[in-house]
Amino acid sequence: MKDSLGCEIMRWIKKHITIIVIVVVILLLIGGFFLAKDIFFPNENKAIYGTRLEGREKVTISKETKNKVKELLQEGTEKVDVRVAGRIIYIHIYVTGDTPQEKAKEMGNKSLEAFSDAEKSYYDIQIMINHNENQSQYPILGYKHHTKTAIVWTKDRAAS
Repeated sequence: MKDSLGCEIMRWIKKHITIIVIVVVILLLIGGFFLAKDIFFPNENKAIYGTRLEGREKVTISKETKNKVKELLQEGTEKVDVRVAGRIIYIHIYVTGDTPQEKAKEMGNKSLEAFSDAEKSYYDIQIMINHNENQSQYPILGYKHHTKTAIVWTKDRAAS
């Protein structure tokens, strides 16, 4: 009985050998495709920039906050631009008249008042202060890391 079953199977395999070979080749091609895809594109399903913007939707900078920065810095400035890119808030301040460096830095520190504690602890803040006339002491650059509480300023330039 066992011999006849084995013979039946062998006859069936011999009769359908081309179909079996085609199926095996197709399965090998599909497996090879997925293997090659994993080798050449290993992180296709992951975000290009990783997870560094994770949680950004919970801490957004609204137009009102940007306008509040501009309102806080109205006095002594020609123009204030506030822009958000990724996890960095860029504040560009154009000061007027004979604004000394210390007063300009105070403006930069004052701009932090417009942001909530959650915003300050999530975003890095970069401040650039320019002056149209006094090019020897400007621009002044300041940076606040999201884990710090104070702005770090560039070294003062000597007046010429």
